Amino acid sequence: MTEGMDMYLMHRIEELSRTSNDAQRAICDFILREHASISDFTIADIAEATFTSKSSVTRFAKALGYPGWREFIRDFIHEEGQEALHVADVDPNFPFAAGDSDMAIAEKLGNLSSETIAETFSQIDRGMIAAAVRSMKAARAIYVFGLSPHSYVAGLFCRKLISIGKPAQVVPYGEYGLFARSLGPEDCAFLISYSGNNPDEHPMRDIPILKANKVHLVGITSAGPNYLRQNISCVLTLASRERLYSKIANFATEESLNYLLNLLFSCFFAEDYKTNLARKLEGSQALEGARKTVLRELEG
Repeated sequence: MTEGMDMYLMHRIEELSRTSNDAQRAICDFILREHASISDFTIADIAEATFTSKSSVTRFAKALGYPGWREFIRDFIHEEGQEALHVADVDPNFPFAAGDSDMAIAEKLGNLSSETIAETFSQIDRGMIAAAVRSMKAARAIYVFGLSPHSYVAGLFCRKLISIGKPAQVVPYGEYGLFARSLGPEDCAFLISYSGNNPDEHPMRDIPILKANKVHLVGITSAGPNYLRQNISCVLTLASRERLYSKIANFATEESLNYLLNLLFSCFFAEDYKTNLARKLEGSQALEGARKTVLRELEG
């Protein structure tokens, strides 16, 4: 198998489809559409079906880092075979269908949540969790770099940390570069990206600056080789069966990310359980007291 190309070609093809010329986009779309039966097509068949040429199909394979179509299709079929071994009850991209009843949708989303957490749990590396918690403990503050919708899930994580006295915030979109340049060795930055591939897009483009400033880095991304994973030593893995673009919503990714962030918060909390519990309870009591005061003022 080609070095560095061993998993999640489907994600890379989706990305290529959005950035390539018309010929390559047509080939990408054909493969994404016919992926389950792609072994039935020759290079000539694909060229004819996409109104391109055999040389265009070869250039498509080279754009993904392969010397030719034969090497690409070998890895792609292998990946499809691996996916077939892990067939889930619910398609994470289209977990429900037109005509499904309310209760059918409820059951399918519940099953998807369970399957997603099980997949995420199966990929947990204890060493990575421990390293991430060490970075959190060593930092004066935690900053999360992640685009929407990851930023919304990360906001809950930051709120939990703040509730036990650990400064944390989601970096505002448009200010990634400003924050990256301002952080230093006493800070910890979480970088969240499902694909983790494009070094020209945030948060991947911020990695060189953060590393130069010796910031503690924790990455969260999908499985398989990508830019983020290759450039950060501490990386946690999201459930990765969801497509990048062809889906109803980010159900599985959000569930997986929330689970990982809850796990990190809990492990961080457990490092000083009694102190953190006391802070949490004290903060909750103070907040409840403030709420009662506001209610009395409104009633008065």
